Amino acid sequence: MNSAKKLMNQQNKTGNNANKPGMPASGDRILGDAGQGPGRKPLILGAICVIVVLALCIGVGIQQLKPQRVLAVEGTKMTMDDMMYPIYERESMYLPLNETYQYMMGSSVWDVGYQGDDSSVEAGTNNSDGLKIEIINKETEYEILYQEAEKAGYKVTDDEKKEAEKQADEALKGLSGVQKLKLCISKKNLTSRFEKRIVADRYKKDQQESLNKEVDETSAISGISKKDNRQYDIGYYYVSLSTTDSEGNTKELSKSDKKELADNMKALVKKAAKAKDFSKLIEDESKSDIKYNTGNFTEKSGWTFVSDKNLKKIKALKNNEISEAFIDDSAGYYVFVKMIDNNSTEAYEAECDKAIETAQEAKYDEWYKGIKDSYKVEVNNEIWDEVTIGAVTTGIVTAEDLQAMAEEDSSEAPEE
Repeated sequence: MNSAKKLMNQQNKTGNNANKPGMPASGDRILGDAGQGPGRKPLILGAICVIVVLALCIGVGIQQLKPQRVLAVEGTKMTMDDMMYPIYERESMYLPLNETYQYMMGSSVWDVGYQGDDSSVEAGTNNSDGLKIEIINKETEYEILYQEAEKAGYKVTDDEKKEAEKQADEALKGLSGVQKLKLCISKKNLTSRFEKRIVADRYKKDQQESLNKEVDETSAISGISKKDNRQYDIGYYYVSLSTTDSEGNTKELSKSDKKELADNMKALVKKAAKAKDFSKLIEDESKSDIKYNTGNFTEKSGWTFVSDKNLKKIKALKNNEISEAFIDDSAGYYVFVKMIDNNSTEAYEAECDKAIETAQEAKYDEWYKGIKDSYKVEVNNEIWDEVTIGAVTTGIVTAEDLQAMAEEDSSEAPEE
């Protein structure tokens, strides 16, 4: 552009000099001009100037229209166009919750703490920033796994192609042509994206199964206490000793109301002793303040419906034994219980499964880090820093649009 300005300045200078005193008129002949005349040079320079300016403008225009690279993984480049769908995936998942968060917490769903599953996101990071990190990490992982799968000879199968096409149709369902255009998505590019994901996931699953064999499960669960995780399964009737008005204010019941409820609970205990079905002591729960439910608690966690003193009595119940009515003002409930299983191992087994799964994930993370370190990964922070999750596609596909899509899906679902 500076070169163009110099040429233009020179053209203006030449044109001005032609009209100064002592300079020959533009129509006069000068020795050595080969009969072309001095007016020919400004025309040539002007033409060159126009060509240079046009070339520069076209170059700038092409650069502006060309999608800008955001992520590069070992030679594979991803532009903002490529990142629009993973952004839309997250935003369309959380956007329907935003109104609830605004009402319940006075904060948007994007400003609350990160709710995803990326372990690299630091505690205290808000959801918007956390999801932004998650997107980059996940797109990087998919690309690395896909490239590793290709090296290992993995290819997309015919069934996987059909599945990818099905996923693409589902992702596009309910979107208008304008929305698809603004989201930079089409059936073709989405099908290609899902094919790569499916192959990457299959490769990851195979690697995970192999890595799981290296996990010492006995060591992984060694710190889990069977005693602390002893589980008590119960059926119970309960009633709260307070009410909540339409504005969310809590008010304690009067003494007379409490006495009436206590009498009703004691009457139900007597009825339970002869009933064949403990869960059907109340004929119409919609007309009763007393409700039935099932639940469980562990030795360590306890149960907040009763005081510690009464909880000790509940723990002492034998299987199928029914408790007294606990008129427990300190806990804020009247309760009586039927013990279903006083020594369930469900909670212990769940904790063991969780510990083993955590160890397996750690083994995979270790393996993946070793693979990732061999790849050249570049993030264009100049572009990505300007992205704000929660404000990219939410104006293209609004909460109202998502609600309409959900209602349409619901109406089309076959009746069971």
